Amino acid sequence: MTIRAVIFDLYGTLVPEFPHEDFYSSIDHMASALGADPAAFRDAWNETVVERQTGVYATMDENVLAICEAMGIPQPEASAVTEALKRRAEMYQTWFRPREGAVETLTELRARGFPLALISMCAPDTPPMWEASAFAGLVDVEVFSSVVGLRKPDPAIYRYACDALGVEPEECVYCGDGAYRELTGAQEFGMTAVEIRDPAVDGATLLHPEGDDWSGARIADLREILEMVETNVRRP
Repeated sequence: MTIRAVIFDLYGTLVPEFPHEDFYSSIDHMASALGADPAAFRDAWNETVVERQTGVYATMDENVLAICEAMGIPQPEASAVTEALKRRAEMYQTWFRPREGAVETLTELRARGFPLALISMCAPDTPPMWEASAFAGLVDVEVFSSVVGLRKPDPAIYRYACDALGVEPEECVYCGDGAYRELTGAQEFGMTAVEIRDPAVDGATLLHPEGDDWSGARIADLREILEMVETNVRRP
């Protein structure tokens, strides 16, 4: 194995994953603000996940309005949509922050000359938050599902990142928490996949959509990537 590049997941990897309680509380708040039945609104929210993550909705406002239309809710005023999304915005303000060692790891990898990429399954409100965060400028290639219209574990999303970095899959380490079967997908594509799992965090309290049943390589701290790649390195 010779490593030339490193690719990271975002949620649950570079930033903490959302707790179940916070995430579904934000959806229930949307229902309340829009006068919708909470259970029915949750169902409608889940039914639009692919569209939300692949750019069908350019904004979260569009997603909310589409759900209202599908549920037969009269189109709400812009102020009501803003209020509906308020709890979601607060959730991101709380949890969209670098996990311990994340900025340090990216900065050191760049200093050592490794090309870096991000592949994130996300809604359209994530890219602006990334650009306003401490991560801005720390990776060479940003692959947001809501921008490129691809989802994990589709091989095309990994190919997109590799082509943009100018490397082959077998020259890449992919690090993620395993949501959306991303580790299995990366491994099947030819990458070296590594799970990040902090033993101090109770994973049962966190979102982990379409999770991997992963038994491969695992680290507890992102900084462990530094030693891993340095022992298997070939400079570009």
